[in-house]
Amino acid sequence: MSKFTKKINILAITGIRSEYDILFPIIKALDSDESYNVKLLVSGAHLSENQGYTYKKIVEDGFKICDRIHTLLDTDSISQRSLAVSMLISGLNNAILREKPDVILVVGDREESIAAAIVGNYSSTLVAHIGGGDPVWGNSDDPIRMAVSKLSHIHLTTSKKYADNLISLGEDIWRICNIGTPGLDNIMNEPPMTLTEVNNGLGISLAKYIVFIKHPLSSELIDAPKQMRISLDAIQGYCTKHNFKCVWIKSNGDPGSVKMSKTFEQEKYDKIHPMNSLPRNLFVNLMRHSYALVGNSSMGILEAPTYKIPVVNIGNRQQGRMNAGNVKFTKYSKIEIIKAIENACLNNAYRDEINRIVSPYGDGNSSIKFLNFFKKLDFDDNKWKIKACLVK
Repeated sequence: MSKFTKKINILAITGIRSEYDILFPIIKALDSDESYNVKLLVSGAHLSENQGYTYKKIVEDGFKICDRIHTLLDTDSISQRSLAVSMLISGLNNAILREKPDVILVVGDREESIAAAIVGNYSSTLVAHIGGGDPVWGNSDDPIRMAVSKLSHIHLTTSKKYADNLISLGEDIWRICNIGTPGLDNIMNEPPMTLTEVNNGLGISLAKYIVFIKHPLSSELIDAPKQMRISLDAIQGYCTKHNFKCVWIKSNGDPGSVKMSKTFEQEKYDKIHPMNSLPRNLFVNLMRHSYALVGNSSMGILEAPTYKIPVVNIGNRQQGRMNAGNVKFTKYSKIEIIKAIENACLNNAYRDEINRIVSPYGDGNSSIKFLNFFKKLDFDDNKWKIKACLVK
């Protein structure tokens, strides 16, 4: 690049480990290209001791953190997330005035994305949104994601279907690029580890095991402790019956998560091993060696098809999203959950079927598709900032 060519300043915003894993291959590609100057603003769970201070991983990955905004209150208060948005709007406004980014890069449907979309619009700064057009039934995040899409100027979708959803909402087709889910890049690029190496990294001994990831659902908060107890009882029952173990990756910091954790502490679940955030190489290889994913995490929808593992999704979270065929939904019934886990882990015909599925969420080349699209954009063209928001 000529020394007279202006670099494009990118400000990427992240508040939680799963969000950063989606961002990672994209910002790595941008950071490796001399046309871009990439900085990160971190907030939320990244700065929480209870969540493992995951901002340290961002530093280890070599990215520059330009600001830290403390927003996670570590409570189950229903006001927690709206308060976080207000703190983010204030902090982001100051960061944008100072850093003067050409583009703000956000993911999904959390507090960081809606705050960034609001500040970006009022500051006349372009907002690039990863994950628009993807419905998540029953959670407050669903309308937030759609609101972020309407406020964003550039759309990087995780599937063609979700790109079509944005077009149906009135978004200009030239603003949209289907890159697939960037999390698949991490899976494809992470070197394999043996199960022995995984065990050494975790400090436990695993042979046959499942992974459990469960988050609270905002429309069912009052039932979160009961739902967690049913899920834990079912997993403990399955593991005891079939000589399995379970690795539980603890929940995000959303309201309801504190009570869910306390539910685990109130009983003896000796087959279930709780873990905080794991390094990427350990997490990817933990999933590779697992028999199934249980809970209600979005990775069951987006990433598990690439891992070729079955998923038992308990409850309503993730309903409405595109299912590649590897996800079975159950109600909060101990018997039903155990039967579903047995089918996922022990039914070889079903496992062979899942091994043949093709993910509709991409092929692990999201960062390349993103960069190819971004390089064609003229960020000085005012058309990007002018949006017609009515459906045509």
